[in-house]
Amino acid sequence: MNFAIVNSTKSQQQLAKGKDLRLKIVGRKNSNLKRYLESCFNMISSHTGFQTLKTVWLGDVYPENFYSHLPSDLQDAFCKLTESTKQDLSHIEKKLIELGVEVHRPEFESVDCYLSNNKLTKPPICPRDWALTLDDTLYIIPQYESDIQPWKSSIDKYRANGDNVRILNRFGDSEPWCWLIFPSVVRVGRDIFIDYKLGNKNVESNTKIVCDELSKKYRVHVTHTGDHSDGVFCPVAPQRIFSTHYKKVYSDTFPGWDVFFLTDTTKLKTNGINGKWYRQDHYLPYYNDHLLNYATHWLGNPMETVFEVNMLVVDEKNVICIAEDDAACKKLESIGITPHVVNFKTRGFWDGGIHCITLDIHREGKCLDYWPERGPNGIYYY
Repeated sequence: MNFAIVNSTKSQQQLAKGKDLRLKIVGRKNSNLKRYLESCFNMISSHTGFQTLKTVWLGDVYPENFYSHLPSDLQDAFCKLTESTKQDLSHIEKKLIELGVEVHRPEFESVDCYLSNNKLTKPPICPRDWALTLDDTLYIIPQYESDIQPWKSSIDKYRANGDNVRILNRFGDSEPWCWLIFPSVVRVGRDIFIDYKLGNKNVESNTKIVCDELSKKYRVHVTHTGDHSDGVFCPVAPQRIFSTHYKKVYSDTFPGWDVFFLTDTTKLKTNGINGKWYRQDHYLPYYNDHLLNYATHWLGNPMETVFEVNMLVVDEKNVICIAEDDAACKKLESIGITPHVVNFKTRGFWDGGIHCITLDIHREGKCLDYWPERGPNGIYYY
């Protein structure tokens, strides 16, 4: 089988950077070879959450001047949260770079672009909530009514390279993909695991449409735990899963894989404020009413979140995590994985762990079949 890499005008330096590279494959019968070669030059490519990570999005919070129009007490509260969050994000970015990962960050324009009903929409701290990388395509649900994209400069580079970025229509007659809960999509090569809570007919009908589309290429496994999957379990390597107490049985969905159950750290969270948010290093009841009145729509339920499971796998030897559970670190080390423990003190406000505040854009490797005996593509319900 012969193939050629064709680029008639770009310099060798540009070729090395992968900019505007185009592939022509001679001999169309070998589609697997074609897909593999194309993936080598794609900026967007990810088939699992544990193959070697090369490029990642890391979320961010608004600059402090975005709060200058607010009353002084509320302004002070947000500035304290912003300062602490940005410090920890800077340390996380340095750790990622140290591990050989290219990090892309959001950029901000005028504060008016992020307003809804005269209130700020939640900042793009958790890109995993709004975006999904699957194979060679980046799916994005617009977070802001203005349709502004905080990662616009990165998106422009991907598109200039010929990569697929699909910005979905969330407003008006939204596309079926907009009803998919992206943190509840787990990619394991040829197998895709999609979870959603029963009871919402729009979610059920639109998720079925997406599953039908994906089932042409994947085995799609549908479960109904009802929580974000990345807050329930984490496949850290082939045949290895770390799980919370929220899911007990994996024999049907992940047959033959070893499961390590984490300690239920939700019982340790005694510094919560009205059960809505907390900050690891400070008890801040003074700010409670200010934040709840202005930013209720930003908050999740951190009191039920086991942040330790919300890990980012860098490669088969390295994982970035928040660890209040020493047993989890010891277990990772016992299977040859180094846990790089980082601090994210404001996670109890943003309700986001390391996996939530990142999005893998490019991971090395092909789409593998981890259960070759499992059967044909299709939809499997549990």
